Amino acid sequence: MCLYIHLSINKKKLIGNLPLHLRTTITTDKEYFVRVTLVCDTLPYAFRCPKCGKPHSIKEYIDDHFCRNCGKFLSYRNRVKVKKSNRDEKNIEWPLFPYKPYTQQLEFMRDIKNIVGNQGILIAEACNGFGKTVSALASLLPIDHKIVYVTRTHEQVRQVLLEVERINQNSESTFSAVNLASRQHLCLNEKCRNLSALDASEACRLLKEAKQCQYKTEIGLSSFIPSVLSIEKLRSQGRVRRFCPYFLARRAAENCTLIVAPYQYIFNEKIRSSIKLELSNRILIFDEAHNADQISQDVLSDTLSERSLNIAKKELEKVGVSNIFIDDLEAYLERKVSGNIVTESGFKLHKELKDVLKVNKLTSFTDSLSDVVDKIRNYKVEKEDYPACYLNGILNFLSLVESSPCNSYVAVFKRTFYGFNLVQYRCLDPSLAIKPVIEEAYGSLIMSGTLSPIQFFTEILELEKAQIRTYTAIANPKNVHTIIDTSVTTRFSERTEKMIRRFGERISQLIVKIPNGVLIFFPQRKFMIDSLKVWRRMGIITGAEAYLTLKGKNVFIEGAKADENRRVVEEYKRSTRSQKGAVLCGVFRGRNAEGSNFPYEEARGIFLIGVPYADYSDPVMRAQIRYLNEKKSRMGEKWYIMDAFRAANQAMGRGIRHRDDWCNFILMDKRYQRHQNLISKWVLSNSIQKIPNELS
Repeated sequence: MCLYIHLSINKKKLIGNLPLHLRTTITTDKEYFVRVTLVCDTLPYAFRCPKCGKPHSIKEYIDDHFCRNCGKFLSYRNRVKVKKSNRDEKNIEWPLFPYKPYTQQLEFMRDIKNIVGNQGILIAEACNGFGKTVSALASLLPIDHKIVYVTRTHEQVRQVLLEVERINQNSESTFSAVNLASRQHLCLNEKCRNLSALDASEACRLLKEAKQCQYKTEIGLSSFIPSVLSIEKLRSQGRVRRFCPYFLARRAAENCTLIVAPYQYIFNEKIRSSIKLELSNRILIFDEAHNADQISQDVLSDTLSERSLNIAKKELEKVGVSNIFIDDLEAYLERKVSGNIVTESGFKLHKELKDVLKVNKLTSFTDSLSDVVDKIRNYKVEKEDYPACYLNGILNFLSLVESSPCNSYVAVFKRTFYGFNLVQYRCLDPSLAIKPVIEEAYGSLIMSGTLSPIQFFTEILELEKAQIRTYTAIANPKNVHTIIDTSVTTRFSERTEKMIRRFGERISQLIVKIPNGVLIFFPQRKFMIDSLKVWRRMGIITGAEAYLTLKGKNVFIEGAKADENRRVVEEYKRSTRSQKGAVLCGVFRGRNAEGSNFPYEEARGIFLIGVPYADYSDPVMRAQIRYLNEKKSRMGEKWYIMDAFRAANQAMGRGIRHRDDWCNFILMDKRYQRHQNLISKWVLSNSIQKIPNELS
């Protein structure tokens, strides 16, 4: 098993203080960002607080490096071996499940076995911290079918592989698994690593032909290769054995039990074909699938920009090929782009591009330039430059417009912040990517902590044959406290300063009853900043800019950039364990509302400021609603509502990460009262309380 510890300290100092056998396991992503891979023995471990002595599980340590009891920082030096207890005895029905299962987990595993194991489709909603990953693996690994596990983030990939290792350790099995990652994460050759998936594939071929890559691609697997291969292990094996980690992963994937891959690999047919990933007779698991529809639309969309045209023109000049058609495309964008965002049908874009290029079919044009792409790449390889080809990106855009169903797309013309004209060819139908892969697979499990409203989700993906299940929270229902404040709303027509003041007054009255950490989510960043300014004028928030407080709790504001936000969250988490506690203000659909963990004291209260409906005046949003309405009456309106409540449910999912965790959920908008059926069932497990308009 591997633990990954991220430390923002000087690398030389760290290496000097480490035991000799660990020094070669250090890799550096940036100058002061160090990743240390610590390989644990097969016995289970706990991390004991050096201050109060409280033991913490490995999962608790990975989730958060601070003591749950006193807030002391935990390090690898606090690791102690623990003996297995009787509760680790094997479950007769589920021998691969490495823990003592809860009733809800048993129900989930039986549904998986009976539905997915019999070539069905199961769409399952179970709260965060439920143990969905290990339940899915324990119920599907014994079935005689290979599994493709699809997930979104590297942290989720690590969790899947960690659970496979734990299952192997506890059941004395030898299930194999590999992370089928992109060249960006696996390639050891700098010239390939930063290219797009399709560009990198061609660049790799050219670099090998030019003998500019020292790593072997013809790989024979041996017993020395670990059975569970993470990105770190693949790269380590590559360096030691002079294997290409990318091709090692593909070689291992041919026969391994479990492949872990990103959504883009599954939804993009070209990528699946290039890496030879067959889905037939395999079981598909889609984890964190609440955004699967949006991811699939992104995968099937593309953009043609003035910037890429400019670079492609220079590429053509260097290899002596006419670039007149680039001028024609630039002139076309100049005519179409105005000060505002403009949307037009996919049909119209298709016709106009054929007229601009003076061809009957766009594919005949792209085919005529395929040799030029190779010529450009070879030229760059000879010059020892990065073999990216912007012309290839333009040809891919044109090919997509030609090959896709234009009635399911919209053309979006706009000017970027930096002044470049562009057109986005946006897919409006998520079923175009999802439905074919589901139909090809042996069976499919689609799961997330927040799929509600789950019926709408299933309808939009056109998965009529799927069976739907929602599971109660593993936490005690008494630990889930949900209240609705109907005296406030962020409805646009009522979004006045008076309403913002009322939000502040209500929060200040409620927050004094909540200990430790509190999260507050706003519909948009601008509305958050405006609200905080009003509350400061009112005296609800006090203190200097860097030391703001709300009823004694330190106030932190979500960072606009990833690095800044990481620092803010670390400071917030430390402050939550103080006597006064802390408040973190963020935005729905933002960095802290989706994918982040705030267990125990880090989220004893979560305030939702309004319902996060998307901007209805946005032309792209209107095109999406109109398209779905044309497919089925009122489906567009349903999708618009689903999108808002899915974001709200995601934000609430940051709290209650474990069985003994508890949290207060305060839904501050009268529209939550009307749409209680769209709120995740686990949030309603202890019923909903409506608070009076006037608080004492």
